[in-house]
Amino acid sequence: MIWLTTFLLFLLYLNAPVVAVRIHGAPFFLAAAVPMLLAVPVAYRVIQRGEPVLFPRVIVAAFIMLLVHMVSALLSSHPFEAMETVETWLLEGVVLALLIANAVRTREEVRSASFALIAAGAVMGAISLAQQVLGPAEYGFMGFGQLDSAIVDGEGRVARRLAGPIGETNRFAQIMSVLIPIGAGAALALHGAKRLACWLAVGLVVVGMLFAFSRGTIVALALAVPFALAFKMLRWRHLVAVGAAGLVLFLANPHYAARVGSIGQVAVRSLGLEPAGLRNADGAARGRLTAMKAAGLLFLEHPILGAGPGLAPYSYEENASVVGGKVRSYGRRSHNLFLQLAAETGLVGLLAFGAVIALSLRELDRARRRFASTDRGLWGVVCGLELAIVISLTTSLFLHAAYIRYFWMLIGLAAAASAVPGTPPLAAFLFKALRETADRLRADGARV
Repeated sequence: MIWLTTFLLFLLYLNAPVVAVRIHGAPFFLAAAVPMLLAVPVAYRVIQRGEPVLFPRVIVAAFIMLLVHMVSALLSSHPFEAMETVETWLLEGVVLALLIANAVRTREEVRSASFALIAAGAVMGAISLAQQVLGPAEYGFMGFGQLDSAIVDGEGRVARRLAGPIGETNRFAQIMSVLIPIGAGAALALHGAKRLACWLAVGLVVVGMLFAFSRGTIVALALAVPFALAFKMLRWRHLVAVGAAGLVLFLANPHYAARVGSIGQVAVRSLGLEPAGLRNADGAARGRLTAMKAAGLLFLEHPILGAGPGLAPYSYEENASVVGGKVRSYGRRSHNLFLQLAAETGLVGLLAFGAVIALSLRELDRARRRFASTDRGLWGVVCGLELAIVISLTTSLFLHAAYIRYFWMLIGLAAAASAVPGTPPLAAFLFKALRETADRLRADGARV
């Protein structure tokens, strides 16, 4: 059943079911049927092989978090609308993570699932690269190469921001950026052509991320570097090489370089260190800061259980007019996952979500230490997943809770990887010695 699980994860990360429904008019139930098919390998394990259904601690904490969301929804001013958001978090989030944690249990399955996500990212990156060569407006690649806004640099040159199969540039950049450490970690345990292919896939993922022109992903990747150094997944010499490659990419892509350069300007103006303040900042930054302030005000009005899941847009215009800034004429999301959770589910909901994150990172950290000396293949994947969650959370400082299935896919795979038992030290030593002996014999035979 490993092939079915791998194929389904590939389709889900590629967003193929949603593209089929929204772009090509496929039946709506298809979008829900594909993730639910993960129940097939789970049923095979439970019914055919007699294995128990697993409920990792992080999943139990997630169900408790959903219970808090449900109470908040029932006590809100629009309970029916709020319960729709709770249902989305249940089906596209916690249930999906539970299915992944039960469908992926062995070392081989964890690595295959990781490769499925990397392969999906490589396909999206290849499409982005092809669009740059052929023309993004002319070639949409059947909905897998969607476009969003356009940006203009200081010399008047226009570039289209690519949105992949998602249709939203910043979200597309987010789901691509989290694959970079997973792919890098997987490549560390490979050799020869397989390792080269994995690094090529990572390169395509980077290309796709760059053509989305997202500033938040650059901030997230930069903040993940100290963790990668602490895990010894990244060495200082590697950091120099990565920095040089990044410089070349920015020089070759002036549009993105200009956007990244504007991060400092927005930070300085938002802190009031320039006389003009935010008045001269770009509209997107001003609009997001206004939405964040409006969410903060909503949290102060409903500090315990919030206004209700998904209901922040209902209060946006009223609160935005109070906090000031660039006020839109329609309901806006909070553009910050944590402020959104605080505004919509209160301090209790925010703490419940924090418990899910803390448990997931703790289990990954324990697995990373366990695999460090016994299984370098799983060690690389676990390191990558830990960094992926850090990147996802950092980019969520600038994004609200949408397309949550991508986040919960990481949580489900993290739970699965953390539960894989490590190889005993003696067995790992013997296996390493046998592998080295076999390599020497093959080398001697080649020389003869």
